[in-house]
Amino acid sequence: MKIDLSRFQAAFFEESAEHVTTMEEGLLQLERRPDDLDLINRIFRAAHSIKGNSGMFKLTAITEFTHLLENLLDQLRTGQRTLTKPVMDALLESTDGLKHLIEAAKTGEAHDEGRIAILRERLTGGAVHIEAPPVAAVHSPRASRRVKIEWTPGPTLFQRGLDPVQIVKELEHVGRVQTILRGLEALPALADLDPERCYLAWTFVLDTAESDQTIAEVFEFVREDSQIVMEADAASVCPSIACDSVTPAVPTGTSVPSRSTATGDVPPAMVPNPAGPVAKKSDGASIRVDTEKIDKLINLVGELVITQSMLSQLGNHFESPDLPVLQERLAQLERNTREIQERVMSIRMLPVAMVFNKFPRVVRDLAAKSGKDIQLILAGEETELDKTVIESIGDPLTHLIRNAADHALESPEERLALGKPAQGTVRLSAYQEGGNIYISVQDDGRGLNRDKIVAKARASGIIGPDEQLSDEQVWLLIFRAGFSTAEKVTEVSGRGVGMDVVRRNIEGLGGTIAIKTEAGQGTTFLLKLPLTLAIVEGMAVRVGSETYLVPLLSIIESLQPSAGAVKTIVGKGQVINVRGLYIPIVRLYEAFHLEADHTEPTQAILIIVETESERVALMVDELLGQQQVVIKNLEQNFHKVDGIAGATILGDGTVGFIVDVRGMLAISRGVAVAA
Repeated sequence: MKIDLSRFQAAFFEESAEHVTTMEEGLLQLERRPDDLDLINRIFRAAHSIKGNSGMFKLTAITEFTHLLENLLDQLRTGQRTLTKPVMDALLESTDGLKHLIEAAKTGEAHDEGRIAILRERLTGGAVHIEAPPVAAVHSPRASRRVKIEWTPGPTLFQRGLDPVQIVKELEHVGRVQTILRGLEALPALADLDPERCYLAWTFVLDTAESDQTIAEVFEFVREDSQIVMEADAASVCPSIACDSVTPAVPTGTSVPSRSTATGDVPPAMVPNPAGPVAKKSDGASIRVDTEKIDKLINLVGELVITQSMLSQLGNHFESPDLPVLQERLAQLERNTREIQERVMSIRMLPVAMVFNKFPRVVRDLAAKSGKDIQLILAGEETELDKTVIESIGDPLTHLIRNAADHALESPEERLALGKPAQGTVRLSAYQEGGNIYISVQDDGRGLNRDKIVAKARASGIIGPDEQLSDEQVWLLIFRAGFSTAEKVTEVSGRGVGMDVVRRNIEGLGGTIAIKTEAGQGTTFLLKLPLTLAIVEGMAVRVGSETYLVPLLSIIESLQPSAGAVKTIVGKGQVINVRGLYIPIVRLYEAFHLEADHTEPTQAILIIVETESERVALMVDELLGQQQVVIKNLEQNFHKVDGIAGATILGDGTVGFIVDVRGMLAISRGVAVAA
């Protein structure tokens, strides 16, 4: 029976990515605490895990590169080298190279050999020279001691994809090894043998000068479900066999499924393919879930089943006096359903630390390029967001932090002259409030220069020569595509594209951005995001006989205007004057070809919504109240409809459409939304 390992593929790359992240985060901490031996060991173990995993799946490029990286880490932890800036730079750049190799293996594309060759040189020569241990030192017959090792793996050895030959190869790096293959006692009858079950065990006789800890590290990947016994002075173990010879545990050419993991819980995902790159079986995304969340969900499903059973029994023998009991059990069903919905949604929730933890490296590199001294302070990393939102906020936050480092923070000399500390600070924090997540990017730099922004906007024709803007309107100008006040374009910023990307991405998620700034003190960008994109908080409104939902995040206010507040602009339609700001009116009944109760704004209700830093007034007949609904994709079952972001099933079983505020803005401009 052949074991199909292709199902393990995604987990392998996910696990490897986690190990690389552990290495990078550890290295950045190590730069501040160079004498922290526990930290060095943690980084070393992560590198060792990647090396072991890739070696067992014959990913030679990853294995060899990680081995060089591991050598340098080993010299640091044994005190043979000190952690200098060139060494740290080499280690961090090598983690980037390792990411590149893993991604190349994942996609099946060729890696950049030139880039990897340069990194190998950094690790083995030049500024970071590592002497390879002489072969005689590894296989010397004059080893100081002999150790007997008995390894009895669990029965799931082959199911987990572990290759025992790799253990032998690892031991050969520690000393001279002899391997004896032995069977376990009480084997079942031949007809009952399971081809995926392990019935084998091994005895190793090792001549070595290495410590017990070094030997134990060889078995790190199999420690979870194995019994491993080490005894010193094993001279009498194999008197009839010459201990100078090495007997392979598995005949040459035998292919054994490979597996290696530091935790022993989730098997990695890789099919050995000596002939070429790895083939991916599926692009399906995966997510790791805390078992506590699963247990709670299972308990709730059990309660739901009990409630359903009670309702079924009541329905079979229902009489009028049973009405209070029916109402009570329906209320219980509602509670169960709501709790299950919350638990299911929580499974998709991940801590923002998954995004935040990459920024210490970003800030370190930016500080080196700009010659500035910058510290990054993280807060609220445990705050949870939907996986989809997490994956979408990385680029906007990167742009904001790069902008703060390059534009907002002064050079150390400028800061000292201004009476500030030479070290600038960028603070990245997250917190939850109600159904929203707030992410703040704050710096203690120059602050936004109002006069400079206005002058640039007038020179670019964005605003008129005599047009007067409030502070809020001025700050929003920096989100215009192509707008930049930078006097020169740097490698980091200055082209006027980053802040436009920030605005589009955040508003594409249904979020908003607010700016608070003070000259000479710094600037804060506050992002307001929904907890999840699968559920939307909306205001239900009625237009004629149809019900629509307007996302609450976009709503500024609602009002019923007076006759004097509504103005007509020739060729542009009607606008409403809200505290001196003229906002275009979009009649939803016209946009969606409906018959409405009211056709005059003074008789209807106007909902002021904002997106892309612009506002529009939606004209509806009635406000029905706030609702939380599950979004369904309209395009999968129908087709794209201008002004509609999706659909949902309302409480009465009818379909309600969710208004696309950005589409409404386009309609207000007389621009058709692209299908």
